[in-house]
Amino acid sequence: MEVQENQLTFVQEKAKELSNAMELRGWASTKLVPTPPYGYTLVSMTGCRAWFGKRWGMINDDRENFLKVVLDIPKGRTSIEEVSERLDLDIVHGNEGKTGVEMIDNRDRHTIVIYLFKEMLEQTAFRESETLELISDVRRWSCL
Repeated sequence: MEVQENQLTFVQEKAKELSNAMELRGWASTKLVPTPPYGYTLVSMTGCRAWFGKRWGMINDDRENFLKVVLDIPKGRTSIEEVSERLDLDIVHGNEGKTGVEMIDNRDRHTIVIYLFKEMLEQTAFRESETLELISDVRRWSCL
């Protein structure tokens, strides 16, 4: 099937589904800013204790075969093992070509990176997902 101009890829459709689920939560203090060609930037309208003051995450939909969710959290708030268990995902080290989660230790914060490949995305409904619950918690930890 030929791709039409402005036609969303499957990964972009799932990123839109996740952003819509977040907006349904009614987070008045959070704005999802389209950031072409990468996806969406999560911006706090009240300020954060993370990424450049107001930005606390991204939903990257610029790849054909996976969605990447990047979330900044204050150090010591959770561990990679807790996130892995909570999301029922393997711990990975960078993009290993499979669904998983990693935690990057930055100087002033931790960054959780969730890689969701097509096989997992096909099974995921973000509206009632643990991924959405984790994002909700990260928002509370980082920006309130």
